[in-house]
Amino acid sequence: MSNQPQVLVPDTRIRILDLAQQLLLSRGFNAFSYQHIAKELAVKPAAIHYHYPTKEDLGVAIIQRQRRRLHKWRGLPRLTDLPAQQQLEAFFEVYLEHLQSEQRVCLFGSLAAEFRTLPEAMQQELRLLTLELTEFLAGVLEAGRVAGTIVFRGQPTAKAAQVLTTLAGALQMARVHDERQFHMIFEQLRLELLPE
Repeated sequence: MSNQPQVLVPDTRIRILDLAQQLLLSRGFNAFSYQHIAKELAVKPAAIHYHYPTKEDLGVAIIQRQRRRLHKWRGLPRLTDLPAQQQLEAFFEVYLEHLQSEQRVCLFGSLAAEFRTLPEAMQQELRLLTLELTEFLAGVLEAGRVAGTIVFRGQPTAKAAQVLTTLAGALQMARVHDERQFHMIFEQLRLELLPE
C-alpha cells in the first residue's frame, strides 16, 4: 500500500470546496475539520491536504470563489440591462434563495460571526467580499434614487451596508425562529426602499 496521497478525479477541488462551504454554513468554519470532509468524500485527509495544504488555504479559496461568483453575477447582461429597482429585486432574490437552503445563512453572515477567530488571510478576503458587495449595492441604490424608483436618505454606501447587515441578520433570525421572521424583516426593507 502506497503512502502517497490519493489523487482524485479533476473535480475533486470543486467537491472539496462545495462540501467545505456546506459545512461552514451549517456548523461554522471552526467546527469542521479535514476529517469531516475526508469521511464524506470517502478519501484520506491527505487527499484534502494535496489540494489545500492548510484549512486557511481552504477558507480563502471558499471566499475567493464567492467573490468570483459575485463578479460574474454582477456582469451578467440579464442583470446589468435591468433598471436599478429590478437589480435590487434580483439581489433580494439571492437572499430568498439562502432562506430556502438548509443552512439559512449567507457566507458573510456565517464568517462574520467567527471573524476574530479566522486566519488573517481569510479576514482580508472577507473584507474584500464585503466591500465589493457594498459597492455593488450602493451603486444600485444610487442609480435607483436618481431614477426615482428607490427611496432612502443618507449616503448610498451607508444604506448598502445597512441593507446587507439587515439581510444577513434576517437569515440568522430565520435559523432561530422560522421563515416568518425573515419575511417580516425583508418586507420592511422593501417597504422602506421601494415606493409603491
